[in-house]
Amino acid sequence: MSKSIFRELLDKEASPALGCTEPMMFALAGAITRKHATGTVKRVDMVGCGLMVTGVQAVGIPKTGGKTGAFLSAAVGIINGDADACKEVLNNIRPEDVAAAEELVKNAEFTLDMDNSTGKQVYFKLTLTTDEHVATVIFEDEHHTWTYLEVDNKVLVDNRKPASEMLIPADDVDWNEFTIEKIYNWCKTADISELGRAKEAVAMNTVLAKDGIENPRGIQTARVLMQNVESGFVAGDEITHILIWATAGADARMGGSDYPAMVSTASGNQGAMVVMGPWASAEYRKCSEEEGYRAVAFALLVNTYLKYLSREYVYMPPTCSCAATSAPAAAAGVAFIHGLNPKQINDMLCTSMIHMAGVVCDGAKPSCAFRMFTSLFGCLEAMMMAEKGIRASNVEGFVHDDIKVTVENLYRLQHDVLHNKVDAILWDIVKEQKVIH
Repeated sequence: MSKSIFRELLDKEASPALGCTEPMMFALAGAITRKHATGTVKRVDMVGCGLMVTGVQAVGIPKTGGKTGAFLSAAVGIINGDADACKEVLNNIRPEDVAAAEELVKNAEFTLDMDNSTGKQVYFKLTLTTDEHVATVIFEDEHHTWTYLEVDNKVLVDNRKPASEMLIPADDVDWNEFTIEKIYNWCKTADISELGRAKEAVAMNTVLAKDGIENPRGIQTARVLMQNVESGFVAGDEITHILIWATAGADARMGGSDYPAMVSTASGNQGAMVVMGPWASAEYRKCSEEEGYRAVAFALLVNTYLKYLSREYVYMPPTCSCAATSAPAAAAGVAFIHGLNPKQINDMLCTSMIHMAGVVCDGAKPSCAFRMFTSLFGCLEAMMMAEKGIRASNVEGFVHDDIKVTVENLYRLQHDVLHNKVDAILWDIVKEQKVIH
């Protein structure tokens, strides 16, 4: 694989986004349909796959002061969302827009339900009905990719594909070239100009992480840890420094921060962790900026590598990617800073992946940051073990000597056991608890 292909993967799977992907998508759908359906809003009907409709319930919506919910997410998009800004659809939302959106939720009829029948891991449909028009938009495969648009029974766009043709980026990758060792070598030797996206990611995610440290966002995982360092209860060592900065961005995002994140494989939480974990290590060890950017690029590409091996679950798996892939990838970036070689990093990744094997995704929420903290701590221990030649062996559960086969084994768990089951149970729980909003 040439340098240009690594650069393409780095640029493709790391991009800016404002807010958690679920409320962003609901708002974007609202903004798109509103462009085609003027008049007084009467109804907003939404259906989506399980993790879409559950994940939107608990995370803060940017520019709303931390308010939550599917109905308000769609409503702010309808009121003043910028459909052309895509993943930054909420950039222009003002306090008066939030107030207007809350009134809209009160005065119009909003509905939300789950639909897992499409076979798509990412699926969302919103129909906006006004006194003048009816507009429907459908998103598939990616949170920002709308494939269908219908206005007043006239189809304007239809790029839908059957589930058998769903987006699987892994099919476009040469796996003989896209390996941990070759990622490592490229990040070590590439001209620094090739790593511009890593530099952008550090700048963007540092601001986001500071918001999570300095303000009571989300579940405050990083902020509480920092406060306990200051009180003397927790040591202010490198591991603590890494844990604080790697989880603070998730605290901020899940709490509705107004600052964007550089995402990794469609997830801002993953981007926050894989960028800030190695960068915090480099900062603590007083490495040069170039060393830090190379480690960040490595972590981003390792996260892409691990996620692509999840095939159709690359952007929305039934297992927790923050715990099972981004924490190992972030620790791989730290290992890069510490001078571990590709073999040691392979071993560390195998131990790390099995550490959180089978942990399911129960939707985006503030406590994601706490799960990320727990997983990253374990992955850093796996790094220290690998440095000593210690790792989980191939007689232990899903583990194989090679990280690629280990992840493929875990894919079988997702496909054969968890697919369409976890999110269906979650949606039943959400309905039972009467918290749909």
